[in-house]
Order: sequence, then C-alpha cells, then structure tokens
Amino acid sequence: MSPRKKLSLNTGLLAGFSALYAVVLKILPGIPAYGFLGVKIQIAVVMAPIYGFILGEILGPAAILLGTLLAMLLIPSKYTVFSFFTILCAPLGALATALTLDRRTLWRLPKWIYSILIYLTLLSAWMVTDVGRATILYTAPYFTIMALIFLKGAFLDKINFRRKLLSITPSLVIGAAAGIFADHFLGSLEGIIVFRYLLEAVDPETLATFYLAAIPLVLVERGLMILTAFIILINLYLVIGRSSYVKIKLE
Repeated sequence: MSPRKKLSLNTGLLAGFSALYAVVLKILPGIPAYGFLGVKIQIAVVMAPIYGFILGEILGPAAILLGTLLAMLLIPSKYTVFSFFTILCAPLGALATALTLDRRTLWRLPKWIYSILIYLTLLSAWMVTDVGRATILYTAPYFTIMALIFLKGAFLDKINFRRKLLSITPSLVIGAAAGIFADHFLGSLEGIIVFRYLLEAVDPETLATFYLAAIPLVLVERGLMILTAFIILINLYLVIGRSSYVKIKLE
C-alpha cells in the first residue's frame, strides 16, 4: 500500500472509530464511583481493548481521545470537571492492550515490556502520594496484571501450539485485562490527585478507607468488563484476526 493510500485509510479509520466511540459514550450510562459524589465510571471503557486490538497503539488511543472530546462537546451535561482529568484513562487502556497483544518490537524491545512500564510508572506515582502508601493492598490487581503480561510475553508467545486458539485465548484475556486495569489505575491515581491535593476535599485517612473498601467492587466491576471485552475480542479475532486492517500482530 502506498503512503498516500495508507494515510487516507488511517484518516478514515480515525474519523470513523472516533465517531463510533462518541456514539457509544452517548448511549451507555455511567456507573457511580464508590465514595465520590457525582463521579461516574463510563461503561464504554470496555471498548478500549477493542480499539487497541483493531487500531494499534497509535490510532486506538487517538480515536478514543477524539471520540471522548467529541462526546464532551455534544453532551456537556453528562460530564463533570473530574471527567476532564480522566480523559486519558480509556486511551491509556487501549495503548496497554495494543502493546500487550502485539508480538512485534519497538526500539528493539518487545512491546509487552512497554505495557509493564506503563504500570510501573503509574505505580511509582501512586507510591509518591500519602494515600497511595496507605493503600498498598489496593495495587494487588495491578501487580497481578504485570505478572500476567510478563507470563504472556516471556513464555506464552514462545510456545508453538498446534491449535492457535490455545494461545490466542489466554493472550486476549490478558490483553483485555491489561487495558481495563490500566484505565482503572490511572483513574484511581487521578482521584487521589484531584480530591486529596487539588481540591483538598477529603483527608488522606478517609480517602484511603474509601479505596480499601472499594476493592471487592473493583474486582467484580473490572472482572465483568474484562469478560465483556474478551468475548468481543475473541469474536473479532475469529472474523478479522488475520486481516491486514488489524494494526497489531497477534500471531
């Protein structure tokens, strides 16, 4: 494909998927966030791994970001000031999924390493805060995701299964989990930054209590999102997994 045709294709994909994401945001309701009055978690975050799978680590996050901005412009009443701080959460989820699933290298390193680096960067920022240090247990799922990403990249990708689905299925689960929890990690971190430091609306002990109490809810909520994303991903793989339009190399 010539550079001109490739640019036209990517522009069309970006425009189409951005509009689609804006429509999904408009249709799907938000889930009230535990402990934060007026803050809602967008169910549309389930789409982040799908965008990362189809569009890759550049177009995927870009399409979600543009779609979110478009939705904020068209339906401003649905969003709060906190929404602007979390605008990068879903794009980061798409990025994490794309990097986790893509078997190619970037700057001579496997892409899955960069997905782990995203989590390590967020973890470092988390531990800088007083609330973060008081809620180390809250980060357990993120350590689990990093371990799964490492397991996929270092071992699973190197095993030659006779049936591709035996390797693709766990890979897609891990990719979906990486995207869903990257979104959650950044959102949780920004909750601390906004409510503890910028607004000074909650004292650190109370905020830490909210986070620790929310762990069971987080596991159920994000588990359902991962399951939903995986079901969509496995069906997309079966239909278009080997298509040249899919931006990542899954096999």
